[in-house]
Amino acid sequence: MLKSPFSAIGKLVALMFFLFIVGLFPWIDNYAHLVGFVFGFLLSFGLFPHVTFNIVDERGKKIGIVVCFVVAVCLFLALVVMFYVVPIYKCSHCKFFNCIPLTDSFCNKVEIKIDFQTYAC
Repeated sequence: MLKSPFSAIGKLVALMFFLFIVGLFPWIDNYAHLVGFVFGFLLSFGLFPHVTFNIVDERGKKIGIVVCFVVAVCLFLALVVMFYVVPIYKCSHCKFFNCIPLTDSFCNKVEIKIDFQTYAC
């Protein structure tokens, strides 16, 4: 057991906040880090072994495991739809999640132009 679990959680939250701030620099993808964090949380909650003390606790943990798996599958399907079926090419505010323009030319190299083209056979 940990002597001070709240200090351990505080250190993890501070590290997560620091890495998010570092992710605001160019060429670091915060979207990938955020989705990876959510998937990791959901799947670790669902796949790690649990200790149960009574039948009510066991039932609650089984419901939590099923909910985590359902949310993870739904999130995966939403990402597949968002990237492959109906991709979003224009999002004016999405760029600020990946790079905050501290100067006029700070995030200029990050812009990737994506054009949707259809090819006729």
